[in-house]
Amino acid sequence: MGCVYLILLVSLVRATVADLYPVLSGLDEDLPENSFMPNERATIDDCHLRHYRHGNTGIVGPAFAKPAFLTEFAHIGAIGWTQPDGKIIWGCGGSLIWNNFIITAAHCTANDDNVSPDVVRFGDLNIYSDEDDRYAQQLTIVSIIRHPKYSFSARYYDIALMKLDNNVSVHETVAPACLWLDKEVRFKELESAGWGQTGFGESPTPILLKITLKPMSNENCTEHYTSTTVRGLQRGLDQHHICAGDAKMDTCLGDSGGPLHIRLQHNYKVTPFLVGLTSFGRPCGQSHPGVYTRIAPFRSWIVETLQKNGLTGLRNSDFDPADCALRHVAIRQLDISNVVTNQSGVFESFDIQREYISRDYVGEKVQLKWPDTLTPQKNNCMGSIIDHNIVVTLGDCTSHAGLQPSHVLHAERTDIWVRDTPVLDEKLYNVIEIHLHPNYINGSYYNNIAILKIDRSFNTLPACIWNAPNLPDPLIEVATVGRVDLIIYQYKGNTIYDPSYASLTPRVYAYDNTNCLLADQYKKNLVEGLAHQHLCFGNDPFLVPEVCNLTSGGPLQRSVFRLQHHYKHVYGISLFGRDCGYGEPAVAIRLHAHMNWLESVLLPAKLPSQNSHSLDAVQFINSDLELFDRCDFYDESVGLCVPTERCRRVRQRLEQNEAMIFCGNGTIICCLPKDVLDDEQLLNDEDQQLEDCENRFESFRRRNFLSSAEQPQPTPHIAEVVWMNEKTGAQYTLCLGYLITTGTVITSAACTEIVNRKPNMLLFGTIRSQYEDFPIRAPIATIIRHPQYESATGANNLALIKLSDPIKPTAAIFPGCLWRNKTHTPLVATLQTFVQSQLRQSSVHPVYDSDCKRYVKTSLHGGEFCMHSTTSQSTNTAGLIVWRGKGTKNAPVEYLIGVYSRGGNYEADEPLINSRISEYVPWIIDNLYTESV
Repeated sequence: MGCVYLILLVSLVRATVADLYPVLSGLDEDLPENSFMPNERATIDDCHLRHYRHGNTGIVGPAFAKPAFLTEFAHIGAIGWTQPDGKIIWGCGGSLIWNNFIITAAHCTANDDNVSPDVVRFGDLNIYSDEDDRYAQQLTIVSIIRHPKYSFSARYYDIALMKLDNNVSVHETVAPACLWLDKEVRFKELESAGWGQTGFGESPTPILLKITLKPMSNENCTEHYTSTTVRGLQRGLDQHHICAGDAKMDTCLGDSGGPLHIRLQHNYKVTPFLVGLTSFGRPCGQSHPGVYTRIAPFRSWIVETLQKNGLTGLRNSDFDPADCALRHVAIRQLDISNVVTNQSGVFESFDIQREYISRDYVGEKVQLKWPDTLTPQKNNCMGSIIDHNIVVTLGDCTSHAGLQPSHVLHAERTDIWVRDTPVLDEKLYNVIEIHLHPNYINGSYYNNIAILKIDRSFNTLPACIWNAPNLPDPLIEVATVGRVDLIIYQYKGNTIYDPSYASLTPRVYAYDNTNCLLADQYKKNLVEGLAHQHLCFGNDPFLVPEVCNLTSGGPLQRSVFRLQHHYKHVYGISLFGRDCGYGEPAVAIRLHAHMNWLESVLLPAKLPSQNSHSLDAVQFINSDLELFDRCDFYDESVGLCVPTERCRRVRQRLEQNEAMIFCGNGTIICCLPKDVLDDEQLLNDEDQQLEDCENRFESFRRRNFLSSAEQPQPTPHIAEVVWMNEKTGAQYTLCLGYLITTGTVITSAACTEIVNRKPNMLLFGTIRSQYEDFPIRAPIATIIRHPQYESATGANNLALIKLSDPIKPTAAIFPGCLWRNKTHTPLVATLQTFVQSQLRQSSVHPVYDSDCKRYVKTSLHGGEFCMHSTTSQSTNTAGLIVWRGKGTKNAPVEYLIGVYSRGGNYEADEPLINSRISEYVPWIIDNLYTESV
């Protein structure tokens, strides 16, 4: 088999910095254009509304190419005996642990004729063929050192070292393994490999085969191995034995001395760590576990033996996991490589979507800090930013040595990169309030949550809180830390050593709590087991120690689509676990389970209405009254029972929560005689045009809707507010107005008081007209400014412009409607302005009143509201904010939501401050018939 060359696409940005792709929420939501946002915050589950303009719509996933070699078996060597005829019999396996030393089983140091092996071969997967010999290296064994307590007649201390005549040429296909020297073997699965028999009585395989085995406790293993069933096992299994097996596979004769290893991840690579050496077993192919010599108990003997046999400069720490992993890091197998070996050959594939550890920047996290005078410092507490000045963290992170955290550290990303990592600008913020969950108990894993209030706003977009019992997708990012030199991508010839810690973002999966197998050390704090408030998570691979350490309170999050935009959603904050949940699960506090408490802290109690008496108004139905009956009001005035549509301003009175009397049912109302409408008034009165706006002009709206598919959207409600020089006839458009009845246009008061240019003309049908109708020039009869308008502050910046004669509605020119909802605003609206004789439109989105005050750093006047524009937009004295919706599918109604008043520095991220139309509807209706100001 020829040497395999593969081109690998690796998902790396500056050596792997790329967010997980956003996922769909799975929630039942309308289109953004049909969604509404409350004027003031009523829930903390509002991130997709509150920060709609910041939501992203694009997905980026760059990659670059790198050549790869077959590196999974780089440490495994075949140990052989050279025969008189020159033929070599390969009888055992061994593992390279230094450039000129291999480790194997002591019983492999002599064959049945008591002859020692003399040769070892690396980098050759098919030892009986020369097809894949390009990278093969064959060296002579010059010295064999068995453990001093080993006896060929016993099954104990079955470990030996073999010295080679020269150093191997370290390469991707030939490189030493590391040693797992921890007493605890917590891996769920281990791998073994060799050229042994595939079954009892079978011939050895020429192809190196690997098997996956599950470790087993010695107590359970004694069912298979006792002094009566295995010769030489006089005192049973020892502590330096480890058992591993599989229901279908086990190791066989010829695998002796071969490795039992775990491949641990680091630096986007994997390094094999030897846990044991194949020692003995019962007849293979019968699903008995095998017995292996555990490496860890022999650390001192291994180091001392190497030192005595030429490696005089060897240190005990050279076999520490981090030191060993970095020794040949540049040539290790990529962690996204998958090798499949069978009797047909060896196949290696690469999954560029399978990325485990990344260093994505997490702008929503902070680190908690204590006063510098406090020693030792506590550096492992993090939190997630969930509002402009709010952090959620663990209850355990609110105290250290009796003191509360005084600051939080937030790192902002810059455009500077060092070692494939963005340089961060770190800023300290003061903690001014701490709220602990009322049921928190120090050290308990239940209700372990707290809120920190910060003295000022963070310069980052807060994370949204995922408020649903089930996650939209099990794959999650978690903010953690890791040792720098074990997490950066290491290149050949330039290994960087840096034991400091840096931010890390491993990918993990959410597990069902019922299948969350936790280490015993955590169970004591879970006397009631895992609850819904816990989020179990992890990933299958094991890591080199120090690659990833879980922080207390680090966010678990994922970008999720809401209303066609995606935002970072925090699912929980990390609570406990080793190695960031890799290899064995970790647990986080699930924020959804604490939403009620979070809202009780973050949302202040609602203030009672200033018009509480109006809210208590009663709508009384007198069942004894019928159509055209006399009816009596509470003030003893007399009315007439008429259909509701025949009584003036019923809609306004309902919106104002005024008390009304209905006759028999809700369609007949007691109406004062002066408010009863005849046919002419019902059709033409301006206040009735406002009251009944949505039900008028449907044929015009339908015609415009059908004609706008291939042309710019018509603007039949817009008027140009004009000053015409009576001497020269020159016309100057001052601003835009909005036709709200056939005889009235609304605009800003500021537009009507421009020095020496008082409006005297309105132009209709001049902007984006699709019809042959001639534009209308309508003289102005009266301008009615709001009586409390203040030109200096912009308060009550509205004016009504009365036409000398009402217009005759056509599809090109007819009134639009007023937005009358006082509690909610459309999420996506359009700002229309007139700049350089052109209509310009931009998308705008509402801002909570409380957020707006924070943005503009000033108080809002009554009747004002804020909206953010998504683009830089020149505004004049009367930009119009409109929304098309409701009505029928093919005849949507357009509403005037607001009129621009002031502000809106786009570069400074300042919102537009506007007059909220719904607050001025009573004033508008009251002044429809005013003759002069």
